Amino acid sequence: MTPQTTPDPQPQKPENPSKAILFDCDGTLLLTSGLHFKAISQAIAHHGGDMPRAWYMARTGLGRRDLFAQFATDFAVSIDLPRIVGDSIALTVAMAADARENPLVADVARQASGRLPIAVVTNSEAPIATAFLIATSLYDHFDTILTCEDAARPKPAPDLYLQAAARLGVAPHHCLVLEDSDQGIQAAISAGMSWLDVRSPDWPQQCETLLGQLASLRLGIGQPAGGSNLA
Repeated sequence: MTPQTTPDPQPQKPENPSKAILFDCDGTLLLTSGLHFKAISQAIAHHGGDMPRAWYMARTGLGRRDLFAQFATDFAVSIDLPRIVGDSIALTVAMAADARENPLVADVARQASGRLPIAVVTNSEAPIATAFLIATSLYDHFDTILTCEDAARPKPAPDLYLQAAARLGVAPHHCLVLEDSDQGIQAAISAGMSWLDVRSPDWPQQCETLLGQLASLRLGIGQPAGGSNLA
């Protein structure tokens, strides 16, 4: 599989007033790609395979099942998919204490909490997302958390982001997505949402602007059906 390039159908800068912020988890809100690779590569090794780090890093936006299925195809190996998925989830949860927040994005989450509806939207499984967010003391800041169990298709399909908007009671075109993968950005675009790429060299400046806008909103009015806007 050829790694996707960063999608370019619309600008990164939000075009509509944002009434909710949706945060990808791994690589965006949390700096956990190394933990995921360690657990996934260990699971592969236990089953007799060897996953190159560069191969994995080009596909970090894929769901776990899709990742392992692609690995089996690309490296012509036979794997017990349900078993290796379960093994890798258990190995990842066991590493939760080593999870670390991505400081700028975590600052946005804390500033937005109570001012706008916010959600975590991740291709990870619920046990992993929950363990990581609790370990980093971020769990309680979010109105809802959506994982790969919450939609029929993971990113790059738009299903999870559309489900998040529905839960928060906010129209998709009024949602701002923060992402770090091409697959996640494609999901946001397909859902009709604005997005910012935290990998961008402009992200620190974009983050500073976003934090200033959030600080101007009053606490306690960022309810799902509320009138708070982020310009």
